[in-house]
Amino acid sequence: MTQPVGPPPMCGSCGAYLQPPSVNCAVCGATQWPVTQAPPPVHQPVHPLAHPAPHGMHMGGVVTAKNPGIAVLLSLLWLGAGNLYAGQTALGVVLLLVNFPLILLAMTVLGLIVAFPVWVVLVVVSIVLAMQGAKDFNRRNGIVVR
Repeated sequence: MTQPVGPPPMCGSCGAYLQPPSVNCAVCGATQWPVTQAPPPVHQPVHPLAHPAPHGMHMGGVVTAKNPGIAVLLSLLWLGAGNLYAGQTALGVVLLLVNFPLILLAMTVLGLIVAFPVWVVLVVVSIVLAMQGAKDFNRRNGIVVR
């Protein structure tokens, strides 16, 4: 037997959450539905695509837009941080781990000659991928950024 899923009904007068067996709001006392009728059950569809949401309504969790500019700034500040922000977790972790040996290598003069150009190339690649990752995240979640 399935139970109704979703948030409990809210009072039409004060907006407080109602306890389904009760027909009166515990906060303001307003009657919400006729006593002879039970409150309407709230059912969640078995699969989100089985019953698509009406136009303009979003079913599921709420995500915020990823700003490509912030992804670029984070990539400039720390190699891989912009990729983590953009949702490219594996790439971000790899770039973060590659950054540590580059820092250690740069502490020597010969290492600095090798590490700095490698770091610059990785930063450029990280910036491009983080910016594209932020745009892909927004497109994948139906977010339109103007």
